[in-house]
Amino acid sequence: MSYNVDNLPQFVNTAGKITILTAVVGLAVFVLAFLFNAGTNELMKAEATSTASTTLTVLNTPPQWDIFAFEETESSTSSPTNSGRQIAWVGTASDSNAQPYFLIVCSSSATPTARANNTPYCNATSSLWAVSASTTSGTQARAATTTTEVAPYAELNDWYAWVCDYDTVNPRCNNVASQGISATNSSPFHVNRRPVFTDFYNNSPANPGASFTFFSTSSDPDSTGGDDVIRLHVCNENDFSTTTSMCGAGGYIASTSPAVTDDATAVYTLPPVIQDQLYDAYGFIVDQHGHVAIGSIQGSNEPFEVANVAPTVTADSININGGLDISLTNPAGQTTGYALEFVTSDANSCINYLSNPEVDDVIVSLLRSDIGSTTCNGTAGAYNPNNCYPSGVGTSTWNLSCVSATSTTCGGATDPTVEWNCTFPLWFLTDPTDAGSQFATASWTASIAAIDDNNATGSFAVGTSSTWIDVLTFPALDLLTDEITYGALEPGQPAGPLVATTTIASVGNAGLDQDVEGESMCTTFGISTPCPVSATSTVPDSSQRFSTSSVAYSSGLTLSSTTPFELEINVLKSTSTSLFAQGITYWGIQVPGTVTLAGSYTGLNTFYAVVSEPDEWD
Repeated sequence: MSYNVDNLPQFVNTAGKITILTAVVGLAVFVLAFLFNAGTNELMKAEATSTASTTLTVLNTPPQWDIFAFEETESSTSSPTNSGRQIAWVGTASDSNAQPYFLIVCSSSATPTARANNTPYCNATSSLWAVSASTTSGTQARAATTTTEVAPYAELNDWYAWVCDYDTVNPRCNNVASQGISATNSSPFHVNRRPVFTDFYNNSPANPGASFTFFSTSSDPDSTGGDDVIRLHVCNENDFSTTTSMCGAGGYIASTSPAVTDDATAVYTLPPVIQDQLYDAYGFIVDQHGHVAIGSIQGSNEPFEVANVAPTVTADSININGGLDISLTNPAGQTTGYALEFVTSDANSCINYLSNPEVDDVIVSLLRSDIGSTTCNGTAGAYNPNNCYPSGVGTSTWNLSCVSATSTTCGGATDPTVEWNCTFPLWFLTDPTDAGSQFATASWTASIAAIDDNNATGSFAVGTSSTWIDVLTFPALDLLTDEITYGALEPGQPAGPLVATTTIASVGNAGLDQDVEGESMCTTFGISTPCPVSATSTVPDSSQRFSTSSVAYSSGLTLSSTTPFELEINVLKSTSTSLFAQGITYWGIQVPGTVTLAGSYTGLNTFYAVVSEPDEWD
């Protein structure tokens, strides 16, 4: 049997992708088989012939796709990859030589260049997106990169994935590119760029309960699928979470609603009670994909201001003397110890941010209701002890004392109210308003305005009619004449006109008449030892006559020791605390002819204040 060595290549070629060493081994096996089967004669013939060796180079072939490459996480219009985040591709390939391979992702369809014992590189006209580490044949490769805001990354980025080996002699790349295996993870990939945020401000101050606006100069550079929308979030602290797109533990102030494409704003309505001061406000711009703006404005603090507002007084809280009518008790002077209570309210809270009282002073007027708070307006010039007591006159004139019960009635920064307690005196001539008085159609009330720690003064509140009280009529007189002097008279001597006088002053709050009664006169009279009934040693009470003018004795009124008699003296109501209204009574006496005991006779007459008719008070 003969063997034609010229046919050798067609047998070894069937092994596919092999090395030269494999070819040599195969030839040796063939020769042994030949020798085994050849007869001695045939061997002899071969040994006698000439031989020629053969050579063959079998080229390396590139890896083959098992699973085309695709985006590990979808990067699309609806689900882009935020700049600064990683995008990755995965795919699987096998190499016929079982060599490791690389997964490389480029920006163009030009086949990349493989390198011996090294990573491949993209064509010169293409950008390298990512290349994997050396990956075992038949296992999944992963290539990843972190996107940026700058070139070569754009909003849309085409990609082409290839697999390459790194054969030491003839490295190869498969010339079939992958662009994904489904619509959700295929080329191109989308990079969501950060919003642009260049200014942040607000239009405060605003009053408690009012609204103001946070403004921004902001936009978003992306437009694929429509302009990206953005929101402005405002936080109490610089603690905005890029993971949750929410303010942190410090709390949330306001947010854009609905989202806009540029210059996002956020409206904030202040609580109805909030302290007046500056409050931190940190601004953050975020797009619809939760991507936050970068730069110095992001997270900057633009404090907003809560304006100071004037405090108020709750009208129906005004309470005078515990709701009881006032009784004056000190003739010609002031009666002390009356109470005034009320509640102030301030939308800036009952305490300021330093924990001191927000309302720290009050203007108080105590007035007769028909005078009106416009006339009795709290100023010193309005003072009239008859009908208007303003705090503006100072304590030396009207000793009003008011203190706030902040420590016990203020409930903290969200409580607007605090109770006030005042004490005050009233002069004896304070106008009465009870039934039968000259001012019976009026009452007494208080007009109060509160002043806060910024010296803002609220409007006056006047107590409601349900809280009005009366000052009761206080008739009081002061007898300015210590002694009625009749002089020296003989018994039985005819009496002349009434010439002795007594003067009374009105030291209460009413016009006066007077009731008069008197004792008999004798030489032994004492308060506890009245005169005896004696025709010879006692001048009886009825011997005295009195009148409002110097009339004849016979025209005067007869004095009685048992029945007071009213004299219409018509003393006016006093209107000054230092100059009293006065009235004069004229007196006369006739000594009975039966009196025989000579000496100094004394007795005692008593005067009682009687309220005169109201139309006779002035």
